[in-house]
Amino acid sequence: MSTAMSVIKQGRNVTASINMDRLADTGRQAAEWAIANPGKSVALGAGAALVAAPMMVAAPALAAFGFGANGIAAGSVAAGVQSGMGSVIAPSLFAALQSAGAGGYGVAAVSAAVQGVGGVVASSATAMTFFKKGEEQGEGDAAAKEDEQRKEEDDIPKRDEGNERVTPKI
Repeated sequence: MSTAMSVIKQGRNVTASINMDRLADTGRQAAEWAIANPGKSVALGAGAALVAAPMMVAAPALAAFGFGANGIAAGSVAAGVQSGMGSVIAPSLFAALQSAGAGGYGVAAVSAAVQGVGGVVASSATAMTFFKKGEEQGEGDAAAKEDEQRKEEDDIPKRDEGNERVTPKI
């Protein structure tokens, strides 16, 4: 191998090593953030899971309500709703859920709806992270409690010294 080739190869190894160090640092920072913000971490993870694999959540939920691969399950919530509504028309929510349970055209609609919910959940957690970035975790709750206590104290009427009459604070 020529000297130029060995220098290029060493340069690639150094670059790969630097990138791996950055990746490891990013992973450590993410783990520290997740430990410091457990609620936001769960919301981000759940939102990402809903977006990445919507039917992993939707299929069991559809089955739990009675929308199965073989149609509506007897004695289920879906059966009760169907008996109350009578004939099911094709472009209805019930028909789409029934189709999704059976693996038909409704799968796309249900998947899109679940992904939308996942996007909202993940976006909300992300937004809360940026909007409350300056505050310590829990500091906002303490400030809210102090404000509530001050408000309650202001609502309590004060007594005059030497007079039993109650005078409201204006």
